[in-house]
Amino acid sequence: MASLGQLVGDIVGGHGLVSSRQEPRKTGRQYGTYGLTYPLDMGIEAPAELDNHIIFDIYIDDSTSFAALNQTTAGEPQAFQGHTAIASQKMRNGLSALGQEGASVGDAITGWLGANVSKGVGAGAKTATDSLNNFAGSVFAGARNMKKLNTSIALAVPNTLTTSSTANWGTAKMGAMGGALARGMEGGVGGIVDKFSNMSGEQATQMTGELARIGLDTAASAFQAFGLNFRDMLEVTTRRVQNSHVEQKFEEMAPREFTFVHEFVGRSKAEADAIDNIIKAFRFHMHPELVESGLYFAYPSLFDITLMFKDKENQYLHKISTCVLTGCTLNYTSSGVFSTNRDGQPTEIQMTLNFREIEVMHKHRIAEGF
Repeated sequence: MASLGQLVGDIVGGHGLVSSRQEPRKTGRQYGTYGLTYPLDMGIEAPAELDNHIIFDIYIDDSTSFAALNQTTAGEPQAFQGHTAIASQKMRNGLSALGQEGASVGDAITGWLGANVSKGVGAGAKTATDSLNNFAGSVFAGARNMKKLNTSIALAVPNTLTTSSTANWGTAKMGAMGGALARGMEGGVGGIVDKFSNMSGEQATQMTGELARIGLDTAASAFQAFGLNFRDMLEVTTRRVQNSHVEQKFEEMAPREFTFVHEFVGRSKAEADAIDNIIKAFRFHMHPELVESGLYFAYPSLFDITLMFKDKENQYLHKISTCVLTGCTLNYTSSGVFSTNRDGQPTEIQMTLNFREIEVMHKHRIAEGF
């Protein structure tokens, strides 16, 4: 039975029987192994339909306990460079600096006591400050930096590729009283005087009546406490319904979501192993990590998704910011029947991945190509 370390090694680094390769001319990227690329012929001699492909870069927390994930490279998630994620990154840096400063102060106090008082007091102070530093480190454990795996997953662009942005707007009802104030104050006090002075006697009487009606509508809620709906009585009697003066109010932008549906068909043993490794990798990085104490879960991995054309990022498609993987659905009967190879591996697998960006888009990010 394979050990946990061997299992993670297979998930992250590809199958042991599969060799590494670089594809500089075609993609300009290193995918690490055949086991993280599908189709396998996505490379220098790839057909034209594979010019368009997707690269999934994976970021993990550097506090991970999986030794197999220590093969990392420089870089940070795209969202951590954005305008809306600066606060979270500053919080991380601040907590880290706080811990370092606390350790420095503790060492300074211990050194001063050890040099100026007795050694016993100095040793006791050191024990106390070490305990305090350990306690602070435990409280803020997990606030670490993200690091990027030096292997990426490369898949062909699926047949269906859609994207949408959603702006949430709500209705703001100013009410008849608010509308009256807005209309009356439009020209200031002088405007009010001018409006009334230019009205005929009949118009002024009608306006006065409508203003009085607004006052009655506003006070109508007091009668409802006694089971008397005075506002409905006014509306039915006068056959006039209050104008709520509805305006559209911007609330927020919804985080963008992306769905990728990939069809896997293993044409060889190596390609079947590649499919198996890719599925394991996405499922592995989608889930949280149980910390050693068993009391908390560490956040799952983050993904940077790049839409490529040949060896460069496709400039005609907008960029995708850092995402979390919110769903991974595997359909082993996409063709309507369940069938396997001689070793038991399904012959066809449909994998649906649902991603959500961790930051909300705004004009600055759109101007940067997102």
